[in-house]
Amino acid sequence: MRRALILCNYPPGVAAGQRFRFEQYLGVLRDAGIEATVESFFPPWVWPILYRPGNPLRKAWAVVQGFGRRLALLRRIRQYDSIFIHLEAAPIGPPIIEWALFRLGCRVIYDIDDAIFINRTSEANRIVAPLRWRSKVAYVTRRSWRVTACNRFLVDWARQFNPRVTLLPTTVDPEYHRRRGSAAPNARPVIGWTGSRSTVAYLDIVIPTLARLQEKHDFMFRVICDVAPAYPQISNYEYVPWRKKTEIEDLQAIDIGLMPVPDGLWERGKVGFKAIQYSALAIVPVVSDVGSGPEVVMDGKTGFVVRNDGDEWYRALEWLLENPGRWAAFGVAAREHILTRYSVPSLAKTYVSLFE
Repeated sequence: MRRALILCNYPPGVAAGQRFRFEQYLGVLRDAGIEATVESFFPPWVWPILYRPGNPLRKAWAVVQGFGRRLALLRRIRQYDSIFIHLEAAPIGPPIIEWALFRLGCRVIYDIDDAIFINRTSEANRIVAPLRWRSKVAYVTRRSWRVTACNRFLVDWARQFNPRVTLLPTTVDPEYHRRRGSAAPNARPVIGWTGSRSTVAYLDIVIPTLARLQEKHDFMFRVICDVAPAYPQISNYEYVPWRKKTEIEDLQAIDIGLMPVPDGLWERGKVGFKAIQYSALAIVPVVSDVGSGPEVVMDGKTGFVVRNDGDEWYRALEWLLENPGRWAAFGVAAREHILTRYSVPSLAKTYVSLFE
């Protein structure tokens, strides 16, 4: 049996990017004769406080521990046939670990699902932003044995440095992302959004449209997130805390799923995972024509792709609210599209081939 080492930042089961980029493929790799070992940089105990204010000494100690574990791994690195790096071997500093892997002649598979080569500072990361060392992304891309990227924007960027780049969209397991039970239709249509604190500001694109839409139409607006935004201008607004245990049940209560995305370089590197989740659950997606939105959603067939213009958002959402009898056909087509191009079974052979 071949052995692979997967290096990532966070402990298993807690970060969406990791869950859907490689964790759900561990069984696929095992069935193909590849035993994969996952080694996170951060220890599990720091995850509950990592992105909350305070505890600077505990967070600093977690970083020290992370580098210690990475250096210890180098002593037994030759046990592995290939090394899979999701985004980076360490979240801060120069590519010391990657440099050592290349010097030791390791076959590195470098996985990129965000445009982390772009300098991007937010209130949440302003303290550590100067330590992120963005230039290491190009360094690792250039020297890796193979590179995988989640969308065409990132593929084109990576091919500037390395010709061995594979388009590998983020996918869902159709057995997990499926409707559960026989829920009755909503008495009031539900327009919804799911995301995290890093993308909740994107809703500012559609909030004025929703406020305008509610003057004529009755609907519920549901937001599923790890923080609770307030929208006093929206009637019938419902906030649902994101929970892994109930994420599918919470999502399937939505009839129309929103994915507004501003047109920026960072956003062009996103995979459009919200639209993938909506579509897999037969929820009609309405998405911005930015980044992966037009790749994931077939405009007019599986959902709608709109410009970030209030009138375009309004027309698409009003048409759907006035034509609920068409939702089922959109939903069936959307799920079929995801099963064909954005599911674990559809990409399993490609994934396994990376390690061969």
